[in-house]
Amino acid sequence: AFPAIQAAPSFGSSFPNVLGGGNGGGDVANPATLACLIPCAIDQDPYFRLTRDIAHKLVPSHHPLQGKPSLIHSKFFPPLQGAQGKMSSSDANSAIFLTDTFEDIERKIKQHAFSGGQDTKKKQEELGANLDVDVSYQWLRFFLEDDDELIRIGKEYGSGSGEHWSTGKVKAKLVAVLKDLVEEHQERRNAVTDEVVKQWMTERCIL
Repeated sequence: AFPAIQAAPSFGSSFPNVLGGGNGGGDVANPATLACLIPCAIDQDPYFRLTRDIAHKLVPSHHPLQGKPSLIHSKFFPPLQGAQGKMSSSDANSAIFLTDTFEDIERKIKQHAFSGGQDTKKKQEELGANLDVDVSYQWLRFFLEDDDELIRIGKEYGSGSGEHWSTGKVKAKLVAVLKDLVEEHQERRNAVTDEVVKQWMTERCIL
């Protein structure tokens, strides 16, 4: 039954109230004929491939894509332990949580973020870091807004030269970026009232 559960969001008819109430101007949308775009990780791909194979049997004949969902594959976001680990709410050191304190963020990154750097200063300056496995650099690829700065950090860390030549320097940069992000989120979260929650949780048409 699990493949069917995964497939259900591919069809607008699964959300008759949210997608079928019209736009307030008299036009009523038919959720069964809406096309669907699904962002997902690569491990979810088989379920939607199966869905695409049988979708035409589950929608009206005039559906624009014959019911087939389209996919955007999301890039893998590694846990702090590296690609071999797994983010889990049961392991507080596997990820940065939006409720973490600044002290938590700094401790987790410095102690638990897997490093692609070398084990000595001499080797780091000679060989540079392996950016493909270094968690701090990989996370900066998601969270650092300045693309030019990211390129510069990658070149310096990957060659073992410049301002960000070492693991410690790159981890310090990530800590600063994450602190700003989490602080902004926590400030906005603190401003949320029960009335705002009620408004957003009320089932309603979004078209």
